[in-house]
Amino acid sequence: MKTKMKHGVGVDFSELEHVKASADVLQEDWTQLFLLYHAIDNYKHRRTCKHIMAMLNLVFSASYLYIFGTIFFDIVHFLLHKWSRSRWRILRFLSRCHQYHHLYYPRSLQFNQRYAKPNALIALPLELICQLLGSIIGWILATILNCYIKRLDSKALSIVLVVQTVRSLFVIIINGQDSNHIALDKVPKDHSWAFVGPEYHSLHHIYPDRYMGSMVKLFDWVAGTAYALKNKTVVMTGGSGAFGQAMEKQLLAEGVKSIHKLQFGKDWDNGDFSRVGTILQEADIIILAHGTKGLDAMASNCISSVRLIELFMQQKSAQSQRTKLLPEIWYVGSEAELHPAWGGPEMVRYTASKRAFLPYARALYKSDKVIYRHIVPAAFNSRMGKAIVSADWAARCTMSWIRRGAYYIPVTYTGLACLNFFKFLFGPSADPTWTNMADPGPLMLLLDTN
Repeated sequence: MKTKMKHGVGVDFSELEHVKASADVLQEDWTQLFLLYHAIDNYKHRRTCKHIMAMLNLVFSASYLYIFGTIFFDIVHFLLHKWSRSRWRILRFLSRCHQYHHLYYPRSLQFNQRYAKPNALIALPLELICQLLGSIIGWILATILNCYIKRLDSKALSIVLVVQTVRSLFVIIINGQDSNHIALDKVPKDHSWAFVGPEYHSLHHIYPDRYMGSMVKLFDWVAGTAYALKNKTVVMTGGSGAFGQAMEKQLLAEGVKSIHKLQFGKDWDNGDFSRVGTILQEADIIILAHGTKGLDAMASNCISSVRLIELFMQQKSAQSQRTKLLPEIWYVGSEAELHPAWGGPEMVRYTASKRAFLPYARALYKSDKVIYRHIVPAAFNSRMGKAIVSADWAARCTMSWIRRGAYYIPVTYTGLACLNFFKFLFGPSADPTWTNMADPGPLMLLLDTN
């Protein structure tokens, strides 16, 4: 149909309707194409996410099974050392198989090639069997508990078993000298709180009934075997105080060789340390448990502690070839390191003295030359004041942390000592030196920092 316009030009409306219909069809096609594109894009995105989640699931599953296998070995490892005197022949046999490993890498921390083959052909295969069995048990346990049955990747167990086997074969090929077994003249300081390295595992070869962890320290945390005090010589200040007497009981129960309690006024005083040098020569551990709120609080709690530590480290530096172990220093601090100086002038002096020592404590904590344990107790019953807990409780709590390898030890019922850890860790440090007792530089730096 045509319509005549004003100037004689006609418009064919049927053609316009055809064009409009074509445009509608084209628009519908573009809409469908757009929807198809987004459907494909969403499919790719979901597929990518699915692959990522599958990969993460595989990593999680393999990590769980591998770590479970190592922890299972740690448990068996602990038992192997207990079974050496078992009445059951099979258990004694298994214990003897593991002993080849300790004969190959003994307390000297030097490899004995005489036992290289028994270690490679008997001890290491036994370790592998325990790890494989542990991973399988971990898989069965997860299945039974139904915790991760839909999440635990079924391929993970096969991968872990292969990895464990290949790793053990490689260790056998290199004569058992893996990353945890290195010939050492002196055991380095272990800075890791969770994972096992040669610094930690070498201690197990010196103390076979301790330091059982092979990859992670979980077993030692639970069992309280991340320490060794037996047959060590201890020198202690403040031994006549409430905490000192309580710690003496704990240390004797742990089998220390001897405890020499330095008496203030007899063995040392704030201005004279000439009589302690010979006493410190034989010490493995020095515990600084003395404290006062008197006018000499700074001299006693801080300056004298620094001088005793410097003298101790000077003695240990001269005797460094006599032992493979680092010397230990335990210092009894206070929650006053964190909270304000509540109370009168005595508490102000006491708080200032404890805080003045902190930069030096941090330096010792981070030093590779010494094992430093910073004990932060809440108030306990003593001659310095009354509290809701006893010194015996504080000593038991201290030893509980030490059994688990702690360097910072919060002995608290208030929680302040736990919060104080962050202030302790990230505050300023002094720059200690133990080579020149006459040089007051480190001490002055310590006091200037505060």
